[in-house]
Amino acid sequence: MNETRRLAEFMVETGYQDLPAHFVEAVRVYILDDFAAGCAGARTPWSDMVADLVRESSVGECTIFGRDWTTSPAAAALINGVAVGGFEVDHPFTPGSCHPSGAVFPAALAVAERRHCSGRDFLTAVATGYELLCRVGLAATRAVEDVRGFHGPGTNSAFGAAAASGKLLGFDAHTLNQALGIAGSHGGGLVEFHHEGAMTKRLHLGRGSQMGVECALLAQRGFTGPSTVLEGSHGFLHAYSPAPKVERLTERLGEHWESAAMVLKAYPCHISFHAVIDGLRAFRHQHAFSAADIERIRIVGSKRMMEDRHSDPAPTTLMGAQYSLPWSAGIALTADVADPRIWVNLDFADAAVARLAAMVERQEDSERFGQPGGPAAEVTLTVAGTDHTLVVTDWKGAPSNPYSYADITEKFLRYADGVLTPDRANEVVRRVASLEDEGDMAELARLIAG
Repeated sequence: MNETRRLAEFMVETGYQDLPAHFVEAVRVYILDDFAAGCAGARTPWSDMVADLVRESSVGECTIFGRDWTTSPAAAALINGVAVGGFEVDHPFTPGSCHPSGAVFPAALAVAERRHCSGRDFLTAVATGYELLCRVGLAATRAVEDVRGFHGPGTNSAFGAAAASGKLLGFDAHTLNQALGIAGSHGGGLVEFHHEGAMTKRLHLGRGSQMGVECALLAQRGFTGPSTVLEGSHGFLHAYSPAPKVERLTERLGEHWESAAMVLKAYPCHISFHAVIDGLRAFRHQHAFSAADIERIRIVGSKRMMEDRHSDPAPTTLMGAQYSLPWSAGIALTADVADPRIWVNLDFADAAVARLAAMVERQEDSERFGQPGGPAAEVTLTVAGTDHTLVVTDWKGAPSNPYSYADITEKFLRYADGVLTPDRANEVVRRVASLEDEGDMAELARLIAG
């Protein structure tokens, strides 16, 4: 027992000097990737709807991606969380079914901007908030989503946001424990969205980030929550997971950084089949053929890759396309799948893509594929009568092939185009590269305004 209290103590006691150098550099990459994801989702229809709703009722000094007005910290966390998670390019922690990018980062940015925190304190809060959230996800296991049907990030995001917010607000361990206790009452979100490509999935991270900020602000005022909210007999883990692993909350805490192995996205589609998309993109660049030359597409992969929610060959919404292995494969074989404009302007009547998507044969083989350190899938293409077999393993952004800061800069600039001016985008890159020297996070935050 007392795992929640121990996590609160970890948040309070861990300083920048306690972060391993390799992890600091990883977090720097994560933060610039978060800025990229925020730009990607800044002016989507769902972000516009949420922003319009918030603007009617909330005021404050916190900046929002791509907009020329400001709002309260909690409202900024909501809107920016929806933006970060709104275009399927934010990084997840797949072993624990959580998205620290859209949960921790927006909350920390809003609180840091309001309090004029230093870049070093911001980086430390993001790093430790990521770690706490990843451990909550690991302890709950993927069964929260795969068995119970909750959307994992919808259930756990508030914990990471509350932790990072409390860290920046200077909480002691007791107050931060209370913030986590309050956050435990704000989990939710169902996977049912995938059937229709509904917008509710886009809301889950932002709502969790918003709730986390509000939980911290309530704890600051003396509001209480259960101190054993995670591990208790009626706590989060036992309520949401059929098979929780409570020991994962604190196992080697402060020694081993689970969040150092975040999975970054190269393409705005579901992470479970990124390796396949990367392999098809490489094949397209290496061979001369037309879409009409392709006669067969067969993909053999893990159970998760072959789930029903990734099988729709004829989606009618952007989310449906981003969740569809067949449709994403069709795009990868006909266009630059890494170009966000291709996805923004999807043509669901595209005959070439539709033909290829309908052609995709899917087969599960979890013994051969999807094991740690092993190949992700096998793809067989028949092109103009010739078979080509690709065994795909990873992509740029996978833990085995991580982004450098230069790599993530290229991704950020691609997604910032049209949202930030080139001067502002380059200034973000420069400031994040030397984040420890940033005296006032408000100056960096204001660069993302429209």
